[in-house]
Amino acid sequence: MMKGHNRPPFRPKIPGTDLASPDLPTALIYRPARSSHTSAPIRRQHWILEFEPARAPAIEPLMGWTATEDPYRPIRLTFPDLDSAIAFAERNDWQYIVRHEPDKRRSVPPRRFWWETVPTSKGADAPGAHRIETGHRPSSRHRLHRGIDAASVRDLSAELATAADPVCEASAESFPASDPPAWIGATVYGSGRR
Repeated sequence: MMKGHNRPPFRPKIPGTDLASPDLPTALIYRPARSSHTSAPIRRQHWILEFEPARAPAIEPLMGWTATEDPYRPIRLTFPDLDSAIAFAERNDWQYIVRHEPDKRRSVPPRRFWWETVPTSKGADAPGAHRIETGHRPSSRHRLHRGIDAASVRDLSAELATAADPVCEASAESFPASDPPAWIGATVYGSGRR
């Protein structure tokens, strides 16, 4: 995006001097992203102008650090608003690109609690509902019991009666010997003082 498109094509100036340079990289104007160390709302008021990388970074052979010979890479200018950043770039005859943020408006109102998004169903309306045998007939005939008595519901009480409970079948000898000892009522002080 160039606002000064009717200006004559002067060579861009090297940052910090009045010397012209034919190979100055394109300037990028953008707003910085929110810090990853916070979950606070975004409150960015300034714009950043920096240059695209002109040379690829290299690995420094002795220490293995990433090094660059790009003289424009450490330049990072801060502006209070977008118009002042664009005016500065045009004053120095720099080509620039403005990165605008995408519109982050939500089309759906935000959910405050997790249960507002969970689909719920009641009683016999639940998929896969089955009758739980309690041994006595309920005194009330509300909707839940009418739904359970429906003909399409599968009765699992016969299957549950034949199935053996593994906890009831376990004996005292089958438990491991590494169970923690019982509470003895002693108090241990961490600092050695009472």
